[in-house]
Amino acid sequence: MTDYLAIPPAREMAGELRVPPSKSATNRALVAGALSSEALEIAGPLDSDDTAALRRCLAAMGATITEVRGGLAVRGPLSGPTGATAALDAGDSGTAARFLAAAAAAVPGRFALTGSARLRERPIGELVEALRSAGARLEYAGQEGCLPLSIEGGSLASGTITVDASQSSQFFSALLLAALAVEGGLTVRASGAVASAPYVGMTVQTLRDLGHDVTEDDGAIRIRRGSALASRYDVPGDYSSAVPLLAAVTAVGGRVRLTGLRWPSADADARALPVLESMGLALSGSMEGIEASAPGRAPRPVSVRATDFPDAVPALAAVAAFAEGRSRFDGVGHLRFKESDRVGALAEILTSAGAHTVAEGDSLVVAGPASPRPKPVRLPTHRDHRMAMAAAILALKLPSLLVENPACVSKSYPSFFRDLERLCIR
Repeated sequence: MTDYLAIPPAREMAGELRVPPSKSATNRALVAGALSSEALEIAGPLDSDDTAALRRCLAAMGATITEVRGGLAVRGPLSGPTGATAALDAGDSGTAARFLAAAAAAVPGRFALTGSARLRERPIGELVEALRSAGARLEYAGQEGCLPLSIEGGSLASGTITVDASQSSQFFSALLLAALAVEGGLTVRASGAVASAPYVGMTVQTLRDLGHDVTEDDGAIRIRRGSALASRYDVPGDYSSAVPLLAAVTAVGGRVRLTGLRWPSADADARALPVLESMGLALSGSMEGIEASAPGRAPRPVSVRATDFPDAVPALAAVAAFAEGRSRFDGVGHLRFKESDRVGALAEILTSAGAHTVAEGDSLVVAGPASPRPKPVRLPTHRDHRMAMAAAILALKLPSLLVENPACVSKSYPSFFRDLERLCIR
């Protein structure tokens, strides 16, 4: 049975809110901690469907993960059960699947890695090819280039690995994390452009913060386990979760304060903030968080290359639906391989809401302003959390819009609709 959520339009947005912890940072810390025999305390981690899936899989690989005051304590080492195959189900989490594939290749044991129906459609072939080039033994148990995988662990050798990360930066990050379990470490380089490249920078910074040895030279990154490791990692706030809230302010108007965010930040989706400013949002930041305000007028259209901040594109496109004119988001072809085909899904949602939207190659073009629908319209989210958040932004301005499968936001931001409601003034 499909559920729908009706969100009444808001007059303005106002209030203060602490944003959730970063899903990306939580996942990286979990894997890095599990690949160490020394305990790592992860302070303030995100609790979501994606992080829970990764935790379950790491525990099945031998990690000890316990709840402590204010967070989690994680300790390795990882290895498969003696004489048996460890079953790893990554659920809907592409991050977990990619990180686990590389980690499993690096540690002893036998592993069977799978996931949901949608995850089994998402590409992993470029990562498998890169791992095989360094001696790792992975076999497809179904369709070539996709999960499920059968992995003979402990087969990944030290050296230089070249990976095609044009579809996902997670392929690159997965290899950097796996290097922690390889004697002598790994040097990783990309064969071309890297999709969502700032996420690789996040991985590098996380490993540095944890005390591992990181060397960068002409596009190649060398990772070796450090000798003096940090015992604690504080998870920062999530810009991927903040952007939909800031987009709502841009669309509706008002003033909000978001706390828990590092400012300034090199996070990928922090790069979407200048785009929101171009659309009419006023921003100021400090060590305590971000102040955001907008006058409530129609936002300005934008034309931007959004390759480096893909998770922000759905929210930005929703704001563009209210602009008077054409907005264009280029370099977003890799969004077709996310939890849904986000290029096609956005075109469907925005068109359903009354904004003319077309996909042109690796670009998305949105022509606003959206016109109110004469009767209730169900916005199909394809069970994709980013689509549900985009649909919610549309519903704040347009009456009679119903958001399909709202519970899918539990993948990254379980309290999204509750927090959004707290900021709405009607």
